[in-house]
Amino acid sequence: MIREILKPTLIIVAVAFICVMALSQVQRVTAPQIAARALEKQQQSLALVLPGFDTGPALTARVEGKDFTWWEGVKQEDGAERKGFAFLTKSPGYGGDVESMVGVDENGIILGLSILQQAETPGLGDRCVEVASRETLFDHIRGGVPVRDLPDEAPIPWFQNQFKGVNAGAGIAVQRRGNWDPEMRESLLALNAISALTGATITTDAVVKSVERGMALLVKARAAAAGQGAEAKK
Repeated sequence: MIREILKPTLIIVAVAFICVMALSQVQRVTAPQIAARALEKQQQSLALVLPGFDTGPALTARVEGKDFTWWEGVKQEDGAERKGFAFLTKSPGYGGDVESMVGVDENGIILGLSILQQAETPGLGDRCVEVASRETLFDHIRGGVPVRDLPDEAPIPWFQNQFKGVNAGAGIAVQRRGNWDPEMRESLLALNAISALTGATITTDAVVKSVERGMALLVKARAAAAGQGAEAKK
């Protein structure tokens, strides 16, 4: 009786051990590639949220008991030097943390926003990374690629695109207007507002809260870094 129980138990233990070892080896082999891909995506997002800026290395400061990471960049514009700042931020959404990178100018005006990671509900919250199609019904009727010039760069998801021009430090309002389009930009910017994702209020609020929170932490982090620099010069 004991032998009948012991044999399958040992087999299960052996299979589990082999699986764990195999997974650990896969993780060891793929970890560098995953890290490299994450770094590549981070650099791409920096170029997106701080367009045209020469960006320095990542900076880190301890703010409210946690490490806060941001970047500083500069570019020449109309004969003057313009500064920009990018930071990482996240907030709980419906399916987990929604992590973004946000670029702002010296006045806190958003230059760009890129959602790096999300696990929101398909067809609802995950539309925060949806790219509006350039194709029309006429294009499909014709049965081919639209005959028009398309930009070389990848299009920005419409939900993220609408944050450009919003003041990240002034309290961002959320309007229930449905899908955003460029014609809404001026009227929404006048209210310092964005349009919510239909049926995904939690996701919309998560992104908005993370932007506001990240901006507040950026101000504190820069102040802390400036204080440390002043102490070092004494």
